[in-house]
Amino acid sequence: MAQLDSLFSPLSIRNMRLQNRAVMAPMGTNLGNPDGTVSDASIAYLARRAKGGPGLIITEIIGVHPSGLAINTQLCAFEDRHTSGLRRLADTAHREGCRVAAQLHHAGRESLYMLAKGKAIAPSPSPSMIYGIPPREMTKLDIEEIVTAFGSAAVRAREATFDAVEIHGAHGYLLMQFLSALSNQRTDEYGGSPEKRARIIVEILQEVRRRVGDDFPISLRLSMEEFIKGGYTVEDLLPLLPAFVQAGADLIHASLGTHGSPGGVTCAPAEYEPGFNVTRALRVKQAVAIPVIAVGRITEAAHADEIIARGQADLVAFGRQFLADPDFLLKEKAGRPDDVCRCIACNQGCIERLMLGEGSIRCAINPETGQEMLYPSGPAHRKKKVWVIGAGPAGLTASLEASRLGHYVTLFEQEKEPGGQLRYASKPPYKEIYGHWISWLITQVRRSSTHIRTGIAVTEAMLNSERPDAVILATGGEKIIPDIQGINEKIVCDAWQILSGEIPVGTNVVIVGGGLIGMETADFVTERGGRVTITEALKASPVLPFTSHGYMLHKRLRNRGCRFLYDTCVNEIRDGWINIQTSGTDKRLAPVDQVIIAVGMKSKDHLKAVIESLDIPYITAGDVRYPRRIIDATEEGARAAWCL
Repeated sequence: MAQLDSLFSPLSIRNMRLQNRAVMAPMGTNLGNPDGTVSDASIAYLARRAKGGPGLIITEIIGVHPSGLAINTQLCAFEDRHTSGLRRLADTAHREGCRVAAQLHHAGRESLYMLAKGKAIAPSPSPSMIYGIPPREMTKLDIEEIVTAFGSAAVRAREATFDAVEIHGAHGYLLMQFLSALSNQRTDEYGGSPEKRARIIVEILQEVRRRVGDDFPISLRLSMEEFIKGGYTVEDLLPLLPAFVQAGADLIHASLGTHGSPGGVTCAPAEYEPGFNVTRALRVKQAVAIPVIAVGRITEAAHADEIIARGQADLVAFGRQFLADPDFLLKEKAGRPDDVCRCIACNQGCIERLMLGEGSIRCAINPETGQEMLYPSGPAHRKKKVWVIGAGPAGLTASLEASRLGHYVTLFEQEKEPGGQLRYASKPPYKEIYGHWISWLITQVRRSSTHIRTGIAVTEAMLNSERPDAVILATGGEKIIPDIQGINEKIVCDAWQILSGEIPVGTNVVIVGGGLIGMETADFVTERGGRVTITEALKASPVLPFTSHGYMLHKRLRNRGCRFLYDTCVNEIRDGWINIQTSGTDKRLAPVDQVIIAVGMKSKDHLKAVIESLDIPYITAGDVRYPRRIIDATEEGARAAWCL
């Protein structure tokens, strides 16, 4: 049994007693009903996390006013009809012994949903950094209405048996828009000095305290630093904290960043060290005498225990880790940290999925997340003889899920080691965490009832002889070899040979292909001193720079002097030089001592016709359909197993 005495010590805040100091951070899910009420899917999602035993769950954003919705499925508390569903949420947490706080929220100008309707409001009419659409400037009557709305929503939360509320004053939403001089150009009592810009938060805290009484806890989430050029700093915000405490705040949730902050710091990628934001929580603790929550890429209970033991914070919030493994606290407390599936900070299923409008919340490495109502607890009604062909993320996930459901699973991999493309994708800078995850997944499959056979290519004869009841085809993809004159020159290799260490990095390197494989290979090469030019046939980078990893990747390559040539094709490769056509003009690049082919993958689906000819039921999963992301592979692998 792990000690973790600090993390698992109780804490009382007014009338709320927490069984431990672990907090599930608020995260948007897009699981709510279109009318703002709580859905069955919302309940199932929260119930799964409550079973993991956090002391406090802070809900996703709950709208306090119709003008402040971030999305159409956001949970709401601005009408009495919302209360019954919110009570179901609270009851769900309470059944597992967790306390729960409702996070009260107004989006202000940071809502494409409201901006598109022409109904977004903000302290000033300056446009959103993300959406570029100006909101309507709030009048004093608007401000009074929003202050009252926060108080009314807090009353509804208390009536719904929530144990606390949290006022969302972070991440670029309305209250932070007032705090920031970049978004608040008012000249009345709500603009100008830091104290005036903070006035609305003080008034909201006072109103909430007046409405809920003296015994009900109020948390205030703040971005302690705006983390954007010209934005406020920790030093600017610290002098305001005593006024917030005097107005009614019992707890400060010390977050970071805003919409528009570079590198997605509000949902930090792997480039940020675990606990990178803890120093700001310590600054808050030194400024006020109330409990403080630290947050920011913390995934290990032992790390959280150290933070609390050192006095850097009183509680620690885990966000995405609760998506990757809702049971991680229980596993670590039981002395089984190696069994924990650690968040890889990829953001594919959480923030980026919501940002790109791809649907409700998921997790790239935990297919149960967001699909709790579909997730079969097992066992299967009929146990089948299942062959899974391919041991990348899709095949491994399919094998683990099919074994969990009681099927007789054999996993085939033609390579000597399982892992698929992740064996290479984990080699570039900051991608080691992907290697840790695939190793964890392989270990879980080995511990299951799955029979693993590596170094074996499945043939028609094998399938016809053994006749499995079902096949999950997860053979993945294979390298695309472009038709370029000189492709067989000795200076030519591919990204996989470079990343595996089979071929050393050159000095003057041209990478053919500017997608994720090409850019991450460039990251690998430039870190080792190579001078890189990337050629890409598209007119812009296919790696989106507004995603967290994409931003950091573009920035690193620019800083290392990597040259990008878009709208460019390589026509000829020779020893020492290449010919390209860029924007319709032929050019020669020299000197070149290494050309790395990284134009991507195509599906490797040759077995489909064989399986169909044998009339064996099968399901495809992952890159065998067409090459995509980890989240697509794991979800399809899991669903294939669920459908057997």
